[in-house]
Amino acid sequence: MIPKDKIISVLHPNVNKKWWAVNMMIYLSNLLKKENSVEFYTFSYDENLFSDSVTFKVNCLSKLQIAYSIRNSDFIIIWNSPMHFVWVLSKLIFFSKAKLIWWHHHYPWYYGKDTNVYIWIKRLLERASILFIDEVISNSFYLQSSLKDIFGIESKILHPILDRDFTKVAYNEIDFTSKTIFTYGRWVEWKNLNQVFLTYDMLKGQVDWLKLNIWWVGEELDFFKDKYRDDLNVSFLWLLDNMSIIDNLQKSLVCLFPSKIDSFWMTIIEAMSIGVPVVAFDINGSREIIQDWQNWFLVNSDSEFTRKVLDILSDSELHKTLSINCLDIKLRFSEANFKKSLKDIFYS
Repeated sequence: MIPKDKIISVLHPNVNKKWWAVNMMIYLSNLLKKENSVEFYTFSYDENLFSDSVTFKVNCLSKLQIAYSIRNSDFIIIWNSPMHFVWVLSKLIFFSKAKLIWWHHHYPWYYGKDTNVYIWIKRLLERASILFIDEVISNSFYLQSSLKDIFGIESKILHPILDRDFTKVAYNEIDFTSKTIFTYGRWVEWKNLNQVFLTYDMLKGQVDWLKLNIWWVGEELDFFKDKYRDDLNVSFLWLLDNMSIIDNLQKSLVCLFPSKIDSFWMTIIEAMSIGVPVVAFDINGSREIIQDWQNWFLVNSDSEFTRKVLDILSDSELHKTLSINCLDIKLRFSEANFKKSLKDIFYS
C-alpha cells in the first residue's frame, strides 16, 4: 500500500491520554518513519506523556492549519471523526492529491435510533467524506461487516496490540478472599454501565466483603457517584495510568464489561492478560476476542451477567482455571503478531 520514501501525515484528534487508539497510531507512525518522512497532526498533545515513545515530529494545530499543512502529503492516515473532515478540507480548499487511509476503530453508534440535528449532520458529512477515502482498515471482523452494511465499503483487518506495560507483567495468583470486582473504560451511553451497579446491588447481600472498584471517564458518572456516596464498598477511582490499572486488576477476582454494542474491547484483552476472568455480553466485538471460553465469559441477559459473576466469585477452583486460561490472550495480541499484520497491510 505504501512505497518507500514518501511523505506521510498521520492525524489523530487528541494525544493527551494513553488510550490504546493513540498507542496504535504512534506505533504505526514509528514503523512507517523507518522508510518514509512522517509527521503527526493533532489538536492537543501531552509531550511529557509520550516523549519516550515518539520518534517523529508532532504538530499541534487547528483544523484549518492541519488541512493546509498536509496538502503536499503522499499519504494521509486518519483515525476517526473529525479528522476525515480535516482531510476533505485539505482536498477541497488546498487541492491535496494525497491518498487517504482511514483506520476505523469503533462501531458507528450514531447510525442508531438517535436522529437529532447534530447526529444527522455527522452522518451526512461522514457519508460524503467516504467518497474520498482510498483504503479503510477495521479493528475487528465485526466492524468490517458493520462498515460494509452502513457505507458499502470493503476494509482490511488490523487487530490492536496489547500494551507493553501489560505484556511484561508476571502472573500472580489472585487472592480469592478479596471479593473485589473491577470495571474501567470510557463512558458513553451505549456502554451500559448501569449493568455493573445492578450486578453489585444484587450480589452484595450474597457475597461477603464484596467490593466494587470503578474507573470510567465521563461526567455522566455523577449520578452513580451521588447514589453510592455512602457505600464504603464502592470506590470511584481517578486518573488511572497503565500501572494503576494493572494494580487494580491484580487485586480483582473478576472484571466486568457491560457494553451491548462494541466493535472491540481492548480492556478485555488487558484484563485477561493479567489473569483476571471477565464477564461480558455475547456481542460480536467481545466474541471475537473471547474465542475459547465462551461458555464461561459471554452472557445473553442481565440476569445471566449477574449469575456468571456470582459463579466466579463463589468457586475458587473455577476461578483459578479461568485465570490461567486467560493468559493465552497475550500470544494472540502480541507485538510480533501486530507488527506482521502492519507490514502485510501497509507494505502489501
